[in-house]
Amino acid sequence: MAAYLPLSLAILVSLLAAAAASDHGDYSHPNSGGEKKLVVQVEGMVYAQSCAHRNSWCLDGATPLPGAKVTVTCRDRKNRVMAWRSVKADGNGYYLADLGDGPPAAAYYKGDPTKACFVRLLSSPDRKCDDLTNINYGIQGAPIRDEGKGSPADGYALYAAGPLAFRPRHCAPRRHY
Repeated sequence: MAAYLPLSLAILVSLLAAAAASDHGDYSHPNSGGEKKLVVQVEGMVYAQSCAHRNSWCLDGATPLPGAKVTVTCRDRKNRVMAWRSVKADGNGYYLADLGDGPPAAAYYKGDPTKACFVRLLSSPDRKCDDLTNINYGIQGAPIRDEGKGSPADGYALYAAGPLAFRPRHCAPRRHY
């Protein structure tokens, strides 16, 4: 079986290289219609959920989680990953992912970055609060929304995701027997 590994790895690498080369033709330059490239940024907050609301979507009493990492993923019109960024929250739990100078809006899945991009929790720097929660779909992929900051027609758009949270691993029992 070990003899097949280098051959299968070489085939996989060549297939990925060919796919990447063919994909760049779709987006690297504005099309003949003159569509502008779209600079996409996604912002949001990451919190540490309080023990009082563990196993719920409630963020009452939650505190910002500095240094938490999230990933922002966007899909192309064929539903393939076309952009991906991992970012770290600042000291206030705020993150801003800049996906850079991307393709025109029409190249995104269903022609709309709000349908093509999502945010997922990646890691927490706090070992006491590093269990993932699915608050606002932080595990499945939190949808982004248009906040009216910038416009695809202007070639720039800032989107936002709902607040995401990690929860404590261990909490004191709520009932005493």
